[in-house]
Amino acid sequence: MPYSRFLIALATTSLIPFFALAEDNDENPKIENLIITGTLFETPLDQAGRSVSIITSDQIELRQQRFLFEALTTVPGLQITQTGSFGGVTSVSVRGLDSDQTLVVLDGVVLNNPGSFGTTFNFANFDTADIEQIEVIRGAQSTLYGSDAIGGVINIVSSAGKGDLAGSGFIEGGSFGTFRGGVNLRGGTERFSGRLSLNGVRTSGFSSALLASEFDDTGSLVQIIGPDGLPLPATEDDGFESFAVSAKGAYKVTDELRTEVVLRYQDSENDFDGFAGAPVDQVAVGETEELVVGGFVYYDMFDGRLSHRASVTFTSNNSINFVEESDGDSTESVLDFDSQGTRLSYEYRGQAQIIDQVALIFGAEYEVQEAVTEVGFGGDQEIETASGYGLLQVAPIERVSLTAGIRHDTSSEFGSETVFNAAGSIRIPIIETTLRGSYSEGFRAPSAGELGFNPDLFAEFSTGWDIGLERSFFEDRVTASITYFDQEVDDLIAFDLALFTFANVQEFDTSGIELAIGAQILPTLRLDIAYTHLDAFNVSTTLAGTNQPDDRFNAEISWQPIEKLNLSAGVLFNGPEPDAGIFLDAFTLLSLRAEYALTDRIDLTLRINNATDADFIDNAGFGTPPISAFGGIRARF
Repeated sequence: MPYSRFLIALATTSLIPFFALAEDNDENPKIENLIITGTLFETPLDQAGRSVSIITSDQIELRQQRFLFEALTTVPGLQITQTGSFGGVTSVSVRGLDSDQTLVVLDGVVLNNPGSFGTTFNFANFDTADIEQIEVIRGAQSTLYGSDAIGGVINIVSSAGKGDLAGSGFIEGGSFGTFRGGVNLRGGTERFSGRLSLNGVRTSGFSSALLASEFDDTGSLVQIIGPDGLPLPATEDDGFESFAVSAKGAYKVTDELRTEVVLRYQDSENDFDGFAGAPVDQVAVGETEELVVGGFVYYDMFDGRLSHRASVTFTSNNSINFVEESDGDSTESVLDFDSQGTRLSYEYRGQAQIIDQVALIFGAEYEVQEAVTEVGFGGDQEIETASGYGLLQVAPIERVSLTAGIRHDTSSEFGSETVFNAAGSIRIPIIETTLRGSYSEGFRAPSAGELGFNPDLFAEFSTGWDIGLERSFFEDRVTASITYFDQEVDDLIAFDLALFTFANVQEFDTSGIELAIGAQILPTLRLDIAYTHLDAFNVSTTLAGTNQPDDRFNAEISWQPIEKLNLSAGVLFNGPEPDAGIFLDAFTLLSLRAEYALTDRIDLTLRINNATDADFIDNAGFGTPPISAFGGIRARF
């Protein structure tokens, strides 16, 4: 799409809500006042001083977004990059920073994998079937969460049991030989509640590499050249299958004492292609087992004005990769890489409501990370970290909310770091506009795998700020916000290929603008827009950030023409972006969905991804899916 057409489309869709709502309609519902939990202080969204976006389970269901990374495409400031077919490593960048600078939390348990370089989280495998709410907090959040939260935090809240025993289930199938299904059981009483979910997916996928390759007489992989002298496209499909079970339970021992347990286990296998300077069409298989366990105890005192939370959480991620190799005469599958990453954390957190206008959070945490690699690089490394933190929230008057916090971490391997943050929001009288802003410091500690290369690494350190305005119009049926952000990361950990080791050598700067508009145009018609303009620049190398387009635009529109039918569509525009020394072309993707209520308990679903069958590249050398269709049935009982 040429830039002129893109800018016209952006301006047009931005103005639609204002003209469409020129006349008041009292039947239009108001936008829900959602509560943020990921900022530690439970805060209404319209009072938050930080840049936060919330995705609800209703939105995920309406848009038929089956994996976590799909749901995140609608958030301003985020860039999603996939390495080929389903199950391939998928990263999420916040405000132009690397995926390993984004912290992912599920129900209070950190999911980032200590066994991977940079403790990254792979977004490819996480199914949305048991998600209640996703909160994306942009900007450095190390005061709240410690290491790895330089870019921001993605806080996932899973669904909980409540009410009478009930359940739901779904099955769907479609392109690439895909089959997906799951079941959810939940219920609760005043004292006990619980939820159990099972889900799985299997697909033949498509080729992760763009170009075909083969082994030559020496056992080396080479591209296959066609009769016209051009490389042939890859044809070998890379499949994916996964099974996950998750549970969440709570027990209220007394009115003051309650407990909660969360559990998630996932076993997945994906075919992928090799890499030899560029993706090559090679038979390779990755197997991954992930375990998440968390136990929490809550105790309230003085009518809830003083509360305590103690927790023990554990995560484990075991990965193993096999690739096909040749000696020139025969081929065989050999073990190429394995890793095991574990994270064990003990934490105490207290919250005191000192007076109605002043609240304090204080806490301490002790964490042990371990990474073990037997085949590959990294070795056996262990990191112990002790932390203490405090956050103060003050609401001196009704329209003003201020927070400030400090955190100190001491590590057995990289030394100590102290970070500070502050944020505030004010509802300006007369114009009824919210002004919000924040200053945040953050750090990313070297991972166990990186320390295996270079034990002298120290933490990356970040400083950043943002400021934004938000206003609602037409009795809250339209909400528009704009935010400017600026962030700098010093001592960035990067791989020095010449020395074949990691080192603190780089500085990375990002700045930009985020725009979000949500409009309930009619009682049956809603439009949501997210736009990001980004300038991500590596000061040390004088290069723009890899896989970071200057402009990214997403629009979601939903319409309910009759009571039983919901129609929705999503448009994603991704501007040109640098990758592997070249610029990838801009692309636009269209998805169409429909949901029909066959009965009060049974729904039929249909979606078409890449509806225009756009030929695009999202990651240099990796394949992307053509037009595809999926249909399913969802039942409640």
